[in-house]
Amino acid sequence: MSQMPQILYIEDNPDNQRLVQRVLSARGYQVVIAEDGPQGLALARTSHPALVLVDLGIPGLDGYETTTRLRSLPHMHGVPIIALTADASPGSRERALVAGCDGYLSKPIDARALPAQIAEFIDGRRERLPATMETELLRSYNQKLVERLEARVRELTIANAQLQDLDRMKDQFLATLSHELRTPLTSLLGYLELFDRGMLGPLNPQQEEAIRVMRRSGEILARQLNNLLYFQEVRSRSFSFVQLQPLDILRPLIAAARERAAQAQLQFDVVLSEIKPIEIDRSAFEQMVRNLLDNAFQYTPPGGRVRLIVRDEPTRLIIRVEDTGIGIAPAEHEKIFLPFYQVDHSLARGYAGSGLGLAIVRHIVDAHGGQIALRSALGEGSAFTVALPRRL
Repeated sequence: MSQMPQILYIEDNPDNQRLVQRVLSARGYQVVIAEDGPQGLALARTSHPALVLVDLGIPGLDGYETTTRLRSLPHMHGVPIIALTADASPGSRERALVAGCDGYLSKPIDARALPAQIAEFIDGRRERLPATMETELLRSYNQKLVERLEARVRELTIANAQLQDLDRMKDQFLATLSHELRTPLTSLLGYLELFDRGMLGPLNPQQEEAIRVMRRSGEILARQLNNLLYFQEVRSRSFSFVQLQPLDILRPLIAAARERAAQAQLQFDVVLSEIKPIEIDRSAFEQMVRNLLDNAFQYTPPGGRVRLIVRDEPTRLIIRVEDTGIGIAPAEHEKIFLPFYQVDHSLARGYAGSGLGLAIVRHIVDAHGGQIALRSALGEGSAFTVALPRRL
């Protein structure tokens, strides 16, 4: 059994869609509907129709421009494109043919005549303009296309300026919000620590557990706010590179990580070698290592292991953070470094995060002229390796 000829109908009016579909389907045609020009172009690329019907008055990319774009597709050169329009004004037929149409049918559609008209165009019928008229109309049509392009460029320029203003307002809002929230949070965490240490009087076991839960939750919130604030600052501030001993920065981070690992029931191992001073930005380096460790702790369930390896080489400093956590699918390896991106799979559900930590890490690594590599697979854990070059 031979396949039915496929007709692509580009039309935004549902009533016209249904009418043409019923009339042509009854005569053995397969009708594919596109709501607008871009959808019609996408379907034309994949469906390879025997004929295209296009309404000239569709919104956005109108029927004229859609026809011109269809004609630019290599496999559409010999496919008849027929204009359907309710515009009966003088010159509309000629403009349609100049745009690339092979025929012109007026609305309302004649349901009895339409199948025979379609068959004629599929069999080779074509409407043509006199050469002299075509040249003049082509010049006019091209001028209108240029004018429309210029108008769209102006619209996009204005929209881009508005988006930049909104982006600046967003940055100001987030920075202000972060500062305003950090101040009361600092006091809250300070008093919770005093309670946790028993410096504000004795607590019963239930109260002690409640304080520990509140403190852990507050620390998570503090890390998220710090990331948000740092992300707003790091994109605009300049880095200050100074010759420093990395171990001086790493020691307090390691101490805090050991405490966190104990609370989270994780094994935390550290492998350090002798390290020579290196030219780095102190606060950025600290933020980078903290975020790598936070990421490892965040996605490693209780009973797992996190390991920090710092190795010195003649031309670079290597920082490697390994975990036995949920892992990352290969398709996500580049996306996880995008701001606010979070892995979307069932294993990651229940692990809170803002999607900023690894974006900050990459920004810092790039600013130091370094490289970051990821080795990971779902269910097998992850290993992030940062290489910071020495400025020789």
